[in-house]
Amino acid sequence: MNKMFLIPIVSLLFSQCGKEDLSRGFSLYNNSDNPISYYMPWKHGIFYPDTILPEMNPYPYKFDKEYHFSFGEGNFDENALFELFPTDTMSIFFFDPDTLAKYNWETIREDYKILVRYDLSHNDLKKLGWCIYYPPTEVMKGMKMYFRSSDVINL
Repeated sequence: MNKMFLIPIVSLLFSQCGKEDLSRGFSLYNNSDNPISYYMPWKHGIFYPDTILPEMNPYPYKFDKEYHFSFGEGNFDENALFELFPTDTMSIFFFDPDTLAKYNWETIREDYKILVRYDLSHNDLKKLGWCIYYPPTEVMKGMKMYFRSSDVINL
């Protein structure tokens, strides 16, 4: 298939997420072949720029292909969410469920056994249409991502 035709098709696939009304939440999409687990530290009162894993195991949630997170009822929306944060950035951690099963939380925490941590700004999330992908997509180029080695990865 010609690359000229592939680019619009890939863009169309990723733009589907943006067609949903996600002003009251966001979606996580797993494009890998294996289930993954996620952890959002802000749900436990830990806010960026604090990116350390908590001492107590937060029991990251496992999902196969997609997970939709809702901000809840009432007037709470994306702007209200970011008003709670000390910065315009939120972190999301992704883990391999096998790693979570194999190691105790202390080891996972000390050795930072994560697949990736995304530090996404409010503008990053808007650019993504409130759809967060693992593994990272070309649309995520330039967004802050930290892998097991704690090196910043730029697509």
